[in-house]
Amino acid sequence: MKLTIIRINNAKFFAYHGDLEHEKVFGNQFEVDIEMQCDLSELGHSDKLNKTVNYLSVYSLVKNLFSKHKFNLVETVNIMICESIIEHYKPVKKVRVSVRKPNAPLGIIDSVEIINELERE
Repeated sequence: MKLTIIRINNAKFFAYHGDLEHEKVFGNQFEVDIEMQCDLSELGHSDKLNKTVNYLSVYSLVKNLFSKHKFNLVETVNIMICESIIEHYKPVKKVRVSVRKPNAPLGIIDSVEIINELERE
């Protein structure tokens, strides 16, 4: 099976995820990278959006997860993204998601990053 990689790079979302109270009140910026390995054998040369993975739809799904939920842990939001993509997009055989928290309250750092990979069973 030939797999096509579709990536969404450095999507930015403002959300209220974090274990500390001020993170829940004031929120934070998050950055997300998504890599989907997809079986697009049905696409062929059809040039039809319904034969591939609509990355606008994937972006909207992730935006919805960020905006409608408050998670204590970045790890939790990351795995929820992975599971939702696998659940909603049949052509996706494997997904890799990186979620970065640039302003994590640790000290002087660039970011904290959580990476998960999930493969369709």
